[in-house]
Amino acid sequence: MELTKLLQSINIIAKKNIQDNITINKLAYHSSEVEPNTLFVCILGFKTDGHHYAEVAVKNGAPALVVERFIEDIDVPQFLVADGREALARLSDRFYDHPSRDMRLFGVTGTNGKTTITYMTDAVFEAHGLDTGMIGTIMVKSKDKKIPSVLTTPESLDLQKYFNNMRSEGVSHVSMEVSSSALALKRTENVAFDVAAFTNIHRDHIELHGSFEAYYNAKASFIRQAPKSSIALLNIDEGLLENLTNETEAQVVSFGIENDAGHFHVTDIDMSNGLPSFTVTQKYPIKSLTHKQIQLKPFRIHLSVPGFYSIYNALTAIITGLVNDIPLSVVTNGIENFKGVERRFQILYEKDFMVIDDLFLNEDNIDAGMNALKEMDFNTIHFVHAVRGNRGVDVNRENAVRMAERFPELNITNITLTASRSHVGELDYVSDDETATIMDVMEDQNIAVDFHDELHDALESVIKRIRPNDILLITGAHGMDHGARITFELLKENKIGIDQKAIEKMLKSKTIGMEEMDTLDVS
Repeated sequence: MELTKLLQSINIIAKKNIQDNITINKLAYHSSEVEPNTLFVCILGFKTDGHHYAEVAVKNGAPALVVERFIEDIDVPQFLVADGREALARLSDRFYDHPSRDMRLFGVTGTNGKTTITYMTDAVFEAHGLDTGMIGTIMVKSKDKKIPSVLTTPESLDLQKYFNNMRSEGVSHVSMEVSSSALALKRTENVAFDVAAFTNIHRDHIELHGSFEAYYNAKASFIRQAPKSSIALLNIDEGLLENLTNETEAQVVSFGIENDAGHFHVTDIDMSNGLPSFTVTQKYPIKSLTHKQIQLKPFRIHLSVPGFYSIYNALTAIITGLVNDIPLSVVTNGIENFKGVERRFQILYEKDFMVIDDLFLNEDNIDAGMNALKEMDFNTIHFVHAVRGNRGVDVNRENAVRMAERFPELNITNITLTASRSHVGELDYVSDDETATIMDVMEDQNIAVDFHDELHDALESVIKRIRPNDILLITGAHGMDHGARITFELLKENKIGIDQKAIEKMLKSKTIGMEEMDTLDVS
């Protein structure tokens, strides 16, 4: 592609060392990815500055640079922009010829539930026989091809490359997680979302934004900037989200359980067996993406995944299916046959005892998991938790307090804690202060703590105590990503009569933590 045509997609403030007739065959923001005829875009990272690698990029063959400040002693053309990340996003979209415009794209933001919602939506799309793609925390999927994720929402160049590959492979519908950091860092700039959902907002990732207000505004921008041709889905049980109904040009479709003022309202919830069933009533007509009117009679849904929070997740996926002109019978079939997602209150083993894996990332996530456990029949819960590293004392204290408050409801009087030293990278390293904070909270609540530096040792100490009808609950963020694999390795070694076939089947189905060290998601 001619450089002059490519540069038409961005706002250039100034130019330096201009040359004519430059052909660009590739874009890059890492100097190691540069080869001849690569346009190198200098962006500011969390730990480094791309401008420091411009000289290396030129030596590797970059004929031009996009910069936020001119770089001395480099003779190739330089194009000055106000925001390198925004420029990268716009250039990437133009370089790959706007691939997201050629498919139906569903995006969801929210503190909790993004991964599950994208999997649910993908299940609805697949139930309709569509060729689907998915981008999120666990993996990037294009039809039957799957690769582990690096970021929840990829950097803009990588994201557009994924879209381009999906388009080439015939994908028609994509479900995507949209993180707050991706929105703040312009990774989704120029991405053509057809449906944009904002499902909940709670205190989390504040350290990435500086304040809750900044965190909220980053997520709210997803709805505020949604175009008139798109549909915005809002959970109006969340007051802050209800306020957004008048702050977007998109067609707003709202839903709620407690708040009955939206387009869809849930009633008659039955949680008696731990798996929610409920009635959905559509109160006001809506239009699909092809402008067909939708007005449905009340319908009943029976979920195959536990937890009250699953109702909100399911509602988001149901409405997304409907506005994509998928018949209600197909939507219902896709939702009701959905069996869950890795590490989201995932029942890993269910024979004479149970193994359950959950994240416990924040207070709401903890409450959701505890509420689901209360609906279950068990003798003893053996609780192993990986401290959430690099989130600070305040977040870990809040989570510890919420867990300690809920433990008496489940007769939990002692827990096992780990820093997972060998299974986290620098971005998730647990400080002594973070560990001490949790220990102090538990001591105040008379909860005994058995602490281990290593995840393997923590799990090994507990597995030996498991008896019939017990639950082994393993929780935590990246520190517990390898927990399932290590748990099953230990179970095979230590438990006589364990169902080996069930374990092997579960391990084959897993993506997270199956390598000795996964690339970590820092978004």
